[in-house]
Amino acid sequence: MQRDHPDYGQVKFFRDTFKDLESVYDIFPKLCGLSGTEYWALSMIHEGISTQYGICEHLSLSRQTVNSAFRQLKKKGLIRLETMDNNLRVKQVYLTEAGKKLIEKEICNIHKLEEEVWKKMSNEEQQQLSTLLYKYKTLLSDTLLNYKESLK
Repeated sequence: MQRDHPDYGQVKFFRDTFKDLESVYDIFPKLCGLSGTEYWALSMIHEGISTQYGICEHLSLSRQTVNSAFRQLKKKGLIRLETMDNNLRVKQVYLTEAGKKLIEKEICNIHKLEEEVWKKMSNEEQQQLSTLLYKYKTLLSDTLLNYKESLK
């Protein structure tokens, strides 16, 4: 349902709520003693995304930002990097034993807490929330791309 005049109070409420949600998610890395990029990179590695490029794409972060996080994770002994046989420019990321332990001890427990909260919503609420956020993200992304194109 499209309206001619948006309810700006609702738009502001959504923005404020979204910022508040981001603030809650910002707590996750702090609980693990990691930066945000380090935390999400480890989460992606745990989920099977094992190249810097893949993590950059998935998190929509610059190569430099992810590279800095990798340097810190390597320095902390949580990951190791190895060049791929078929492409020496691409490095495969592997968790060290310390990295695996951190994921199991900290990140997986935080994700379990998140899942417990998720279970407090009905299946219908979960579906609605996911569907509407995805739709909003897609519409906003497309609108921004069109806006960027119109500036050229």
